[in-house]
Amino acid sequence: MKALLVIDIQNDFLSQGALAVPHGDEIVQPVIDLIEDPSQQWHRVVMTRDWHPYNHISFAKVHKLPDFSPYTYHSPIENDNSTQEGTLWPVHCVQGTHGAELAAPLIEEQRKIGCHVIDKGYLQDREYYSAFNDIWNYHRTELNNYLHCHHIDEVYVVGLALDFCVKNTAISASKLGYKTTILEKYTRPIYSDEKSMHKLKQELAENNVQLA
Repeated sequence: MKALLVIDIQNDFLSQGALAVPHGDEIVQPVIDLIEDPSQQWHRVVMTRDWHPYNHISFAKVHKLPDFSPYTYHSPIENDNSTQEGTLWPVHCVQGTHGAELAAPLIEEQRKIGCHVIDKGYLQDREYYSAFNDIWNYHRTELNNYLHCHHIDEVYVVGLALDFCVKNTAISASKLGYKTTILEKYTRPIYSDEKSMHKLKQELAENNVQLA
């Protein structure tokens, strides 16, 4: 059975948002049309939200650094000295704010069909890109359990942004054993230059994620 994962189509990632994904607004109605397409026969539709505390570790402001600064994350687990390189972002998708809400048409669609909503990024001390887990793969959201409970073995991933949360959610899904496809028409990247897109496609192929 197959599920559609709709990743982070939230106000802060749209044109007037704090961390707008270029052309992100263009996918809102097509994603709704995809959800409602009877030929797809989605067994489950899941929408995800970035859902950060005001002082989340990924916010440049918290570190008194400029937005988009490079940053070395240290594992939040005691006695684990591992690090990961990342980016510090503008404050975005703070819990309970307008920016963290799903785009209004998605809220209406969610209420209409009753699809499940998964939050990620709500632990202050760690970064998240995947809707399944934090970047350290220590904390897991309820997404995998939810899909298993509904006998899902195939997932299709859409939403924002292709090169961050969509990509990482798809890679996690593939590693967990789901047949995984990103529907590129229903996503938009932050970085769309040729070099970035080549690297993205290579990474997806290495992780058995189809880009269709």
